Amino acid sequence: MNIKELLNNPILGEYPILAGSNGLNREITQVGMIDAPDFDEYVTSGQLILTTGFLFKNNWTLLRELIITMDKHNAAGLGIKMSRYLSNLPRDIIVLANKHRVPILMTPNNELLPQTIQNITDVILNTRTSELHEIVNINHRLSEMQNNNTYQHLLNLSAEILDASLTLLDSHFRALYASTELLPQRDFFTTFLREKSGIDYLNLTQKVHVTFHNNVFEISPIFSALNENKAFVAIMSSGKTLSDFELLKREQVITALGFSNSRTDLLNETEFRNRSGFFLNIMQHGLSNAAIDNYLKNAGIDSQNPYRVAVIDFTRKKTVIETHQFEILQALTRWFINEFNWSVLIFSYKQQLILLIDNKIDTRKFLKQLYNFLTTQEKLAYTFTIGFSRVAEPIHTLADLYEQANHALQLTSSTHPIMRFRPKSAQEMLDLLPKQESDAFVERILGPILDNPSLLKTLETYMFLHQNVTAVASDMFVHRNTINYRLKRISELLDVNLDMPDVLVDIQLAFLLLN
Repeated sequence: MNIKELLNNPILGEYPILAGSNGLNREITQVGMIDAPDFDEYVTSGQLILTTGFLFKNNWTLLRELIITMDKHNAAGLGIKMSRYLSNLPRDIIVLANKHRVPILMTPNNELLPQTIQNITDVILNTRTSELHEIVNINHRLSEMQNNNTYQHLLNLSAEILDASLTLLDSHFRALYASTELLPQRDFFTTFLREKSGIDYLNLTQKVHVTFHNNVFEISPIFSALNENKAFVAIMSSGKTLSDFELLKREQVITALGFSNSRTDLLNETEFRNRSGFFLNIMQHGLSNAAIDNYLKNAGIDSQNPYRVAVIDFTRKKTVIETHQFEILQALTRWFINEFNWSVLIFSYKQQLILLIDNKIDTRKFLKQLYNFLTTQEKLAYTFTIGFSRVAEPIHTLADLYEQANHALQLTSSTHPIMRFRPKSAQEMLDLLPKQESDAFVERILGPILDNPSLLKTLETYMFLHQNVTAVASDMFVHRNTINYRLKRISELLDVNLDMPDVLVDIQLAFLLLN
């Protein structure tokens, strides 16, 4: 309790304030008595010092020194039994006490000093006991609120406990939940915090104060396992200095909110791991298309939407330390994606970070912004590079897109940290064509003989052996005339001249696509 609360207690009699009324918020933790000049070593923080005044009867300098010493040690205040040895305080003593915000009280004349000490001590102990009971009750109510109740219920109870409105912010300074009084202002508060407060909330680790609609809010971080997942609580300030008891209640509320936030983090992390497991199964061809479609539908993801795949990996050899660095990389990347609402899915695979980037996004621009963001984060100690696929396809082809991105990763360097897949052969280049287009080309060129294995094999061998009919006959163990007959039949069915170079090029491409 503080001096003001002590003086307002009805059990005590009148304790007139002689000076230092601007320091009535000083906390009292104990009561002591001084009537000796060597007081410097005995003055302690939170101590209310009582004296008969005899020590200062003919030595006002000593009282001045005591006031300065009390302020130095953050003592609570000074009680003097006036009219016994002192009749009044000099003007300069009053000015000094006001300057140092040290309250000077007049204790009852008709009461022995030990009795005054006992009375004040009883009030302090009774108050502490009452506060302890209230703390236990608050803890019980907050604990019960954790079971099957919403954030709204928890925040309303917290507002009742603190007698102050409050709101819960996520790691992006978005006001997700608020006590009832602040609900109408929640969205406006979010806009103010994110766009006008100028606070670096990603790296915020200390309490800050902001003024919104003429109200001061104290914003405190609520930490989780990784700082990037922390949340914040914004509590409306009454403008008065909080007592130790009020601060303790605030810590209880913040702890309860932190516990609830940790449970939410755990659920989010479990969902992330489950999704990583799903993508891992696709990578390993462990799911049918129907199973993939069903999962994506339940997750609210369009199974036909095309994505490009990007792979982020550290450039140096894996170490034990890097495991934590990878967690930081993952948390920062997820934070960046959520901060700007990018349509990007993310999971981890073999200590690599895999991004599925919606085809509507300019992939290189997005990756450049992500790279620039990550490289400015001091907590990320290792360098990394990014490779991404050339084409965008539905999630079913994730394994192929990953291979492209992983190949591109091998082309990266310190001077070119972001690289797109480059095909190394004609076959790889053709593989980049969308399946629908490649199937249509094959059907147009080879359609009439696709269901005839004999003719199809003959034409393929004919192309492979550079149109040498004798070599084709030998390879297929048939007579040369048989091959000529088949080639004539193929020419008729395809309605082409097999001697024309452009026809041969089309057929060669069709077989590359078919295979």
